[in-house]
Amino acid sequence: MRAEAGMAQKEKSEMQRLAMERLTQIERAERRIESLGREKDNLEAELQRVRDSEKDALTRAVKLEGKVQQREKDLEALLDKDKTHRRNSAQILEQLLETEREAHAQANNRAEALSLQLQSAQAKIDSLHQELTKFRLNETAFDGKLNTVSHGKRMRVDDDFGDDMDVSPRIAKVTKRTRSTSSPLKYTQPEDGGSIFEGAEENLSQRSEEDYRKFTVQKLKQELTKHNYGDQLLRLKNPNKKDIIALYEKCVLQKS
Repeated sequence: MRAEAGMAQKEKSEMQRLAMERLTQIERAERRIESLGREKDNLEAELQRVRDSEKDALTRAVKLEGKVQQREKDLEALLDKDKTHRRNSAQILEQLLETEREAHAQANNRAEALSLQLQSAQAKIDSLHQELTKFRLNETAFDGKLNTVSHGKRMRVDDDFGDDMDVSPRIAKVTKRTRSTSSPLKYTQPEDGGSIFEGAEENLSQRSEEDYRKFTVQKLKQELTKHNYGDQLLRLKNPNKKDIIALYEKCVLQKS
């Protein structure tokens, strides 16, 4: 009995395995059918597009053939009237056809030129965006360093003051120290007895404007783009540094 039960269980397991394999095959077949169905739909759509294109081409061919037939009829009528007039008319028609071909060729060339100009302009715009992003990142890093330096100087000034309320002797000390630095701090004493130190960032900005002639061409372009004058920069054809400096003086320095 146990042997029979074992055999029955084995046969059952085998049947289940076969059933699972068949189920897997069925699922694969269904997926394959779905894939073939999608391919069929795509092929039918492509076939329909081809048919539409053929239909449009046939329509244009019929129209052109009608035009050719009409021109042939006109040409025959002209030939019947006068051979000389026929020759002249034939030449005129040939010239008209050549003019149409030239106009079509010119239109195609113009379209290609405009497409190239558009691509070039888009490339320049992308390049300017990249330069602007790089400049903003550098400016952010520079501002962070400047703020760190300013904060460090303020901390050193506060340490020099300490807790002593008699600030007069220490003003000379702070003044002497700040004179030896490259970015001096300006000290003012308001009515409430406090103190304000400023000047590093302003002096740096003033020096930057005064030394704009020492900027590189790339730096000048970045400054113009930063101040929203990139469109005027693009209007310059093959500008040199002198042209860009003139544009910078005209736009940024007079309007900033």
